[in-house]
Parts: sequence; structure tokens; C-alpha cells
Amino acid sequence: MARRTVKSANAKKGGRSRLGGKAVRATVKTGLRFDAFTLKLIAIAAMAVDHIGALIYPEALWLRVVGRLAMPIIAFLLVEGYHHTRHLGRYLLRLLVFAVLAQPVYRLVFPHGLNVFFDLLVGLCVIWAAERIRSRWLVAGLLLAVGAAGFYVTLDWWHLAVFMIFVFHVTRGRFGWTVAALGGLLLANAGLFAVVSTRTGDPSYQLINFINLGCMLALPLLSRYNGQRGRDCRYLFYAFYPAHLLILYAIRPLLARAGYGF
Repeated sequence: MARRTVKSANAKKGGRSRLGGKAVRATVKTGLRFDAFTLKLIAIAAMAVDHIGALIYPEALWLRVVGRLAMPIIAFLLVEGYHHTRHLGRYLLRLLVFAVLAQPVYRLVFPHGLNVFFDLLVGLCVIWAAERIRSRWLVAGLLLAVGAAGFYVTLDWWHLAVFMIFVFHVTRGRFGWTVAALGGLLLANAGLFAVVSTRTGDPSYQLINFINLGCMLALPLLSRYNGQRGRDCRYLFYAFYPAHLLILYAIRPLLARAGYGF
């Protein structure tokens, strides 16, 4: 099978990181492959489907399952961006600015919590800090503290998006480990919230976290990543996120009056 090797654009982070993730030397095989731009389009489409399910057709759980494709792809691309960017400070600032700008729209649509840009911002800060902490016990403590804080302040994905970003970071370049680690994380999370649901009597905790197992559906797509950026449309996701929420918020009452949806 014909192959060609694409070197990582980030030479200063070449080789194996201290936490175990490898710099990507993407092996491009024949067959269907996806660059980062294509994966981003898939994530955007899945996110729209997810919010249509959440806001308009809450009884159609399959929409929420399809929507689980979005976060693993976004987390994966965030980690790739971290390893390739030459200006981490600008990356962090961009996420912060759009997180603040999108928050009023998010709170217009959803009654509480923080939008997904805050999840990504925190996740990026965590992997940056983890690379600079010598003790793995301190890294574990950092993750637990951030996870608890994410639940307390109600990040969009609570603790799960931050943990997912960390998983993609430490298993980068070793896809078998990525599959095992992400699967273990999602199963442990589903089990934890099954207990929470039992103790609180609120089945919604268990339901949404079993739906989150659908994140595994993104792995076949990520396995076809070719290591290329593709078209440079870095602001597409930033603009689409609040825009599609506003559109769904506007059409929801119209659909309700017409007898469709929630």
C-alpha cells in the first residue's frame, strides 16, 4: 500500500512529550482521508444536529447520539492546534474572546451554565499546565480539581470535555491507546452518573451520560485524519456556534405554533 509521511509542523514539540503523547508523523494511506477542515465541518454539522435535538425535538434521542460526534472531533483538533501553534497566547486569547462574546447568546438559549468555548479554554490551559508539572500525582490532582470546578460552575460538558482533551493530548500519535482511554473515560463517566441518578432519583443524569457513549462514534473518523490542516477557516466554528443557536432560538416558537417539535 502506498504511503507517504507528513512531518509535524511543530518541530519544537517533536518526539515524545513528558506525559507520553507523541508528536504526530501522520501516515497518509490510500482510501478516504480527512483533513482538519473536513473534520471541523463534520463537527459543526453534528453540533447543529445535537442542538436541534436538545431544543426542538428532545424526544428524538438519536439526534443527541449523532450530536456526540462533535465534541471528540473538536477536542482532537484543539490538541492538534496546541501542538502546531506558534502563538499559544493568541490561541488562548481567541478562545477567551469568543467565549465571552458567545455567552449572552448561550444564556439566551439555555438557562444556566457556560458555553463550550470555556470548556475548550480550560482544557487548553490544563494540557499546557500538565506539560510543565513534574509530578504525575500533581497532574492527577489538577485534573480532579478542574473536573470538580467544571461541574460546580457548570461548564457546557461539566468535566468531560476537559478530560477528553487531556486524553487526546497524552495519547497523541498512539491511536490504540486513544480508543482504550476514551472508552474507559466514557464508561467510567456513565457508571458514575448511573450511581448519581440512583441516589438523586433524577434519571436525566444517567440518560445524558449514557448518550455520551456515542462519542465513540467519532473515533473511526479521527482514525482517517491525514495530518493536514486543509482550508484555513479558523473562524468558521467560532462564528457558527452563536449564530446557529440564535437561529434555533428564533425558529423554535414558530415550529411550536406550527405543531412541530417541543
